[in-house]
Amino acid sequence: MFRNKNKIGKLASTVMASAVTTAIFLGFGNLAQAEGAADYYEGKTVKIVVGFNPGGGYDEYARMIAPELEKRIGATVIVENQPGGGGLLALNRLAQSGDDKTMMLASSESAALAQLTDRPGTRFDLSKVTWLGRAVVDTRMAMWSAENPERTFEEALATMKSEGSRWGATGLTDSVSDATAAMAEALNLTSDELSIVLGYDGTSAIALAVVRGEADGVVVSSTSAINYVGDDSLVPLAALDRERDALFPDTPTIFEVGNLDEEGERWMDFRSNITTLGRALVMHEDVDPEKADFLAGHLEDILTDDKFIQKAKDMNRPINFLSAADLNKLIQNIFADLSDKRKAEIKHVLTEKFIR
Repeated sequence: MFRNKNKIGKLASTVMASAVTTAIFLGFGNLAQAEGAADYYEGKTVKIVVGFNPGGGYDEYARMIAPELEKRIGATVIVENQPGGGGLLALNRLAQSGDDKTMMLASSESAALAQLTDRPGTRFDLSKVTWLGRAVVDTRMAMWSAENPERTFEEALATMKSEGSRWGATGLTDSVSDATAAMAEALNLTSDELSIVLGYDGTSAIALAVVRGEADGVVVSSTSAINYVGDDSLVPLAALDRERDALFPDTPTIFEVGNLDEEGERWMDFRSNITTLGRALVMHEDVDPEKADFLAGHLEDILTDDKFIQKAKDMNRPINFLSAADLNKLIQNIFADLSDKRKAEIKHVLTEKFIR
């Protein structure tokens, strides 16, 4: 019996020694992998693509992140603007590039909606791309031209119903047009009461058109909207969410002032959930996992760093980090929970009903 105990003890010691050896081996393996990725990017040029013109919110976030990433990975990190199609053209190019030294700060919400609505020319699959992490999610704000006399949501809505209104956008499902269409549907408006005009070259161009009175309104992110209210050129009407935005604490939500019915609330909740994807950094689907983890880890360090967060906040550019793993889960949930009938309904409302 004692001999059996000795055998068991020896066996346990052997197992423990083996486990320790395996752990050490795996630890060295992980270290070697990290060093391999670090060596790969050391001295190289890494691009952060922005699918819009310089000067907008995406461009500013990318240019804040670039020098921080450069310091951490020892590469030259540049920002490259590739405007067109509300950022979708650049995402198409990225998805097919096979380039593991290029990432994109993408409008993940507009990309998801393009995929959900089967937008022609969409050649990416968000369930397969390599997610690195979300930089920010910000509320969609309905903004109104200060050239118009209305100053509240209720007054603007009354004008829309009596005289009609024109709202600007860059392209279909660009996170501007689709949010505007979702708002119109939630409010039970007709296409005569709210029409969406496409073709503007970015949110800055839309805002300028609204300032000039060429368009009545635009739906933009709160971080972009804050740039247009300082000189009273645009009037914030409502936040398209259930909670007020921190940058616009005095502006009501559409749930407060829109008198939404049950279906209207359903539409606004749906669009708000898509917004949660935010502005995220992605790469093509076949990136080596070791390289992806290396970059994602450094991006997480940047986007959770207190000094960086404060610096961004001082520039009215809040940071709301979400990990790659959480983004993958969110994408799976969004696409899995929609029936074919609901997808067809979404496609009609967001790409046809209000577009002019």
